[in-house]
Amino acid sequence: MRKVLIDNCVPLNNGDAALIFGLYKQLKEKKFDIEFSCLKKEEVEKVYPNYKWHSSHINTLFYRICFKKNLLVFLWKFFIFIKLTVFNNEYKSNDIIISAPGGYIHSYYGIEARMYILYLCKKWLHKQVGIYSQSIGHLNKRDQKILYKYGQYLDFIFVRDEVSYKRIKSYGDFNNISLTKDAAFLLLDKDLQAKNISGKKVALSVRKWNHEGRNMQTYYHLLHKIVEYLLKNNYEITFLSTCQGISGYTDDSETAEDFLRKYNYKQGKNIKIDKKYYDLEALQKEIRTFDFVIGTRLHMCLLSLINGVPSFNISYEEKGAESFNYLNIETFTVDFNSTPEDLTEKLQMFLTMDLIEKEKIMEKVRDISKEQKLIFYDLYSSNFERKAP
Repeated sequence: MRKVLIDNCVPLNNGDAALIFGLYKQLKEKKFDIEFSCLKKEEVEKVYPNYKWHSSHINTLFYRICFKKNLLVFLWKFFIFIKLTVFNNEYKSNDIIISAPGGYIHSYYGIEARMYILYLCKKWLHKQVGIYSQSIGHLNKRDQKILYKYGQYLDFIFVRDEVSYKRIKSYGDFNNISLTKDAAFLLLDKDLQAKNISGKKVALSVRKWNHEGRNMQTYYHLLHKIVEYLLKNNYEITFLSTCQGISGYTDDSETAEDFLRKYNYKQGKNIKIDKKYYDLEALQKEIRTFDFVIGTRLHMCLLSLINGVPSFNISYEEKGAESFNYLNIETFTVDFNSTPEDLTEKLQMFLTMDLIEKEKIMEKVRDISKEQKLIFYDLYSSNFERKAP
């Protein structure tokens, strides 16, 4: 049995968990033995005890010291080179190394450590190595060079939207780039059906985001307009997110509390905040209790769609708008910092869809899921079935 390591996972974030386990599901069907490298290993093992986890080499104290202002990067690289090439480790013991789906390649997240580890696995450990279903952001000049320097050696790089595909092509003369879509669609089962909705329960996911000149005050004003419309039309609102309930980790319920406080909304019959942590299966079950989802977190929206619940996206990054474009529901997305004059009209169209319109969306979701599984099969056939050199 061939062994796969899915590297640099963040499974406590249920958006990332959807991507990771979507890929896992397809690999498992092909009888691979699968392990994971992740952040916060002890907490992850408590939530998902039936999988094999390794601690990531990224975001350790030593990593943070070395990468602070890029002063000691050479020292970290030397340490990792010795650790991975000399000693026994999870990279040596696996045949295929895949950078976890959804790992956004962007300068503000830092890309050098992740790319360097993949490069070592390819050039020194002689593994099959690639990046699967990731977005490519605006990289500074230094990171553009790093991406090409290491990325050109990988067996495959799959990007999950057209914007990312064009952007990475502009960063270098890659010959290993392919286009896919979001790996969360790999989770979908065949029996997806649109719900014949009669209720008025809305799950609303929010998040804090200050990168790329985004303004939280403008975002809060947009949220206020949405909440105001929902309350006026007698909808019940529950703030629910893919990221919540874990101590020491991003918690979107705190952002929800801050928003309600600033706009003097009170929790009660029609507004509440769900602060509970859900694993991926439990979160999907909870989502299915709602009639609609309005999500700032993209994967709150995608998880709702693959569970038969219509979603409306507040797009804080390009990946949100791009996903809703290829789903042919670009009408149901607004920008994080927009003040759209047609917001009320968009919400009304979204909340009053009939069953035929909902079924058209679900049919598109099913089609994309089938397409992604075929793309995965091509990757499996061309890379994973053959023996590594």
